[in-house]
Amino acid sequence: MPRKRSRKTLLEISSQPELWIFSNLLAEDWVTNDDLEKPVFEKTVSIPISLPSGTTILKLESDGLQGQVISMAIVHGSEIQLFQLMDPSSFSKFQHIALEYVKKIYANNFDFYSYLKSFYSAKMREFGISEVLGLETNVKDLADYGVKSRILQRISDPIQGYEVPQYWRVIQRLTEITPKNEHENRLILNLRTKVCDSLSKHAVIEGLRCAIIALKHYADLLDGLTSETRINPPEEHQSLADGLYELGNFQDSAVFFSKCLSQKDLLDKTEQDRILTALKDSIEQLEPQDFLEYALFAAKIARNHTDE
Repeated sequence: MPRKRSRKTLLEISSQPELWIFSNLLAEDWVTNDDLEKPVFEKTVSIPISLPSGTTILKLESDGLQGQVISMAIVHGSEIQLFQLMDPSSFSKFQHIALEYVKKIYANNFDFYSYLKSFYSAKMREFGISEVLGLETNVKDLADYGVKSRILQRISDPIQGYEVPQYWRVIQRLTEITPKNEHENRLILNLRTKVCDSLSKHAVIEGLRCAIIALKHYADLLDGLTSETRINPPEEHQSLADGLYELGNFQDSAVFFSKCLSQKDLLDKTEQDRILTALKDSIEQLEPQDFLEYALFAAKIARNHTDE
């Protein structure tokens, strides 16, 4: 009987209670009025999962498909480093700060990912990331391994992906307005703070969505690698059962003979008959209390095999 896949789906992974710590962080205010004076808002966010050492995800957000990059979430280890452009006129400074960070971590990383190659390959060239990584560095597409929109559906994202350009247009217009009085000035600052805060949180959520896909991808890779060298349980069980039977440990031999029979599809008829005979002989030599304990083990073995 083929084994059913028991791995959690992406949606199940995204509903784990640990992620509520992250969700509570999103309820806080990130961007303040003081941050509006800076060319870029930077924030390091701890996440409740950890990528393998040497792995980095570069998740870009832009002002539309043809627009410029306005934020970058860099995921490595158990952290997301966010760079959010605060003012359109500060793009060159934002670009410099973000690229300097990529340069700093580049030497310690060798596995790079992003999401949706038709989008990020061009953006990385335009922004200068490809030059930092080098032409020989392959940035793999996480869209090959999972669908980002299916993840973290229970966490409140302040912005949908298609809304990013609209929110950025608000930033552009607000920075072009000359306030007539102090009231208008405070209103503009307040609105800019709210919009930049929402853009920042959206970028971080997108980074975590990508990290979950990457982590599941690595788990699938590990399954594939270990399946080629996996220990053969039926052979191990038969060896243990035969040895325990020979030593007169009939309770344990009965348990392992039962394990063998639970995998009877992998045994030929002659071997099944031999194991069944040895199991009956083991059971006949058990005291009532030992038999009761064996029966409980056997029931558990049968249930586990049915669940698979």
